[in-house]
Amino acid sequence: MGRSLSRQRMTLYVWLTIAILPPLLLNFNSLLKLTQDSSTEDHDGIDIDHPSFIDRVLLKCTTFDRETKTTSVTNVTPDDFYAEGSKCGHSFKEDTVAFHVGKGGGGTLIKHLGIGVNWVHPLPKSSINEQLQSGPFRTLIFNVRDPVDRFISAFNWRSIILCHPNDERHRGKKKIGKGKRTVGGTKRPDEFCKDHYEEEEIMLRETYESNPNVLAEALCHDSPLRPRAEQDFGNIHHSTTLTQWLDFLIDPRLVKNITNDGIQKFLVLPVEKRSGANETLFEKHIENLQRHLLKNRYGVDASDKMMQLAQEKKVKKEEEKRRLNKPKRETHLHSSSKFHNSTKPMLTKLGECCLARYLIDDYRLIQSMLGGGKASNIDLAIAGLDPLDAHPVIQKACTWGNEQHKQECRGDLISMLMRRAKYLDESKGSCSAIVSAE
Repeated sequence: MGRSLSRQRMTLYVWLTIAILPPLLLNFNSLLKLTQDSSTEDHDGIDIDHPSFIDRVLLKCTTFDRETKTTSVTNVTPDDFYAEGSKCGHSFKEDTVAFHVGKGGGGTLIKHLGIGVNWVHPLPKSSINEQLQSGPFRTLIFNVRDPVDRFISAFNWRSIILCHPNDERHRGKKKIGKGKRTVGGTKRPDEFCKDHYEEEEIMLRETYESNPNVLAEALCHDSPLRPRAEQDFGNIHHSTTLTQWLDFLIDPRLVKNITNDGIQKFLVLPVEKRSGANETLFEKHIENLQRHLLKNRYGVDASDKMMQLAQEKKVKKEEEKRRLNKPKRETHLHSSSKFHNSTKPMLTKLGECCLARYLIDDYRLIQSMLGGGKASNIDLAIAGLDPLDAHPVIQKACTWGNEQHKQECRGDLISMLMRRAKYLDESKGSCSAIVSAE
């Protein structure tokens, strides 16, 4: 009996060895190969050119049929997704919203992002805010420009595109070309102007002499014109402040409505030309946003490969245009930069100070985006400028992306505050007193 059991046990051991050992060895060899492959990685620790990479990932290809007005989603490889002639696009509309804040780089963001999200423009929408409070929207993209610069740009832009008396430009919009594209003042302000805004146009041209500094100085605390100026400020298109855009994250009555299914991520893209710099980092921030969204959905490996394929496709497209000698049409992207978009020649020191103080809550909001209070932001050195009490998600503004991006994002926001620091400190007295002492 004992010998019979021993033989049975031996038979079982042999069978288990035959059945189990080969798979274990195969897994061990696969793990060993993966370890060896990792030693040859040459792109931030990722072998994006590994031949098996394409086979491992399928991307959501979103296409839109203009005739039927329908959207379809299929799964394709990265190579097929970025192939020449492919109509595939990335869509994050199920949970992501982008507030296109006027005169803050939104046109550039739309042009370069290349990823489908829910855009909100030109004014906040309560229905979208409610879905950010309780779901399904959980990610908010928000472009931030220095509040003074943004308002001056809005003033100048409206002065440019609104039809004025005896205007020789085409009034309103017009369909042009074979595709019958609709164009107007926002895309071709040299040929078209926007009509039906007579009151705003008269206010800009006559009351404030088409000069934003006249309005800025009228906003001084001791100006008898301030009540009228405050009202006129709000009547200028794109003058909606940052705090008005984000009131549901600031107003305690609205903040209390935010649930665990609501907003979780707040991704800020600053538009700031720092002192001594030739250009902003905005397009770099947009590229980082692309990589961040794709990485969260597909992983680091896939996001790097997709960024590489997208760049290759872009280069080929540009080379094809050059080969065909297609002229590049100048577009203004809803921007006044072609004309006059700098505050330096447009504002006096008094005007800059009064406008900055009028928009001080926007600057306090920017400081809130940096996280913590004054004591933790010693480098700002702005006495008397307290951060706003807001939902904690505001402090996540620059906590996404790699470490370099986080530092550059914070650096841009700090630059906005430092440029206006001497005017934002109300303990130094009135704007008139500060300017007189300079």
